[in-house]
Amino acid sequence: MKSHVYKYYFAILDLLKQISRDAMLALVCLTPFMCGSLFRFGIPALELLLIKTFGFSELLMPYALLFDLFLAILTPTMYCFVAAMVLLEEIDNKIAGYMAITPLGVKGYLASRLVFPAVAALFVSTIALKLFSLSDLSLLTIIEISILASLNGLIVSLMVVALSANKVEGMAITKMSGLLMLGVAIPFFVKENIQYLGGFMPSFWLARFVQHDSYIAYIMGAFTALLWIVLLWKKFERKIRG
Repeated sequence: MKSHVYKYYFAILDLLKQISRDAMLALVCLTPFMCGSLFRFGIPALELLLIKTFGFSELLMPYALLFDLFLAILTPTMYCFVAAMVLLEEIDNKIAGYMAITPLGVKGYLASRLVFPAVAALFVSTIALKLFSLSDLSLLTIIEISILASLNGLIVSLMVVALSANKVEGMAITKMSGLLMLGVAIPFFVKENIQYLGGFMPSFWLARFVQHDSYIAYIMGAFTALLWIVLLWKKFERKIRG
C-alpha cells in the first residue's frame, strides 16, 4: 500500500515540476484567481458605471449567479487543460508509452495526469467561489457546484488528449471543448423547452440545478458527465496502448 502511494506521489510531483518549468502553464493555474478578482470587483464597478452613465436600474448583477457558474467551470477547465498539455508533450516525446508499462500502469498514469488535476481543481474552485462569489451561495452548494464543474474539466482534458495528435491540435480542441462551458448560459436566456437541446452538456444541468435547487438536474449532470468521461477514457486508453 505504501509503495503504491509513493508511485502516485512521484508521478504527481513530476507533473507539478513540468508545469512549473513552463511559464505559460504556470500562469494558467492562476487564471481562476485573476478572473475571480475581475468578476468580484469589476462587475459591480461596471454595473455602477452603467447605471450612472445610462440610467439603467440593473444590468449585470441579475446575472451574478451566471458569473459564479462560469468561474466554477473555468477553474477545472484551466487546470485540466494544463495537465492535458503536459500529457500531449509526453506523448509527442514517446514518454507516455513507457510510463504506461511501469508498475504505475495505464490507469495509474492517467490518474496522475488527468484525475489528480480535476480533484485539485475541485478544491481550488471551492476556494475561488468562496472568495469571489457574487451571489449568496452556501458552502454546501459551492462544493456541489465544484464537484460537477470538475467532472466537466475532466471531460475537456480527456477530449483534448483523446482527439489530438500533438500540442497544436490540442490547443484547437481546447478552444472547441470550451463550448461545453456555454451550457450554463442556456437556462438563463432560453426559457422554452427548446433549452433541453443543451442537455448533452453537463454545464447545462449544473445551471438547472442551481437555478431550481433540483437534485434531479444534478443527477442528470453527473450522469451526462460520466458518460462523456467513460467514452473518452476508453478512446484515450486505446490510443496509449496503440
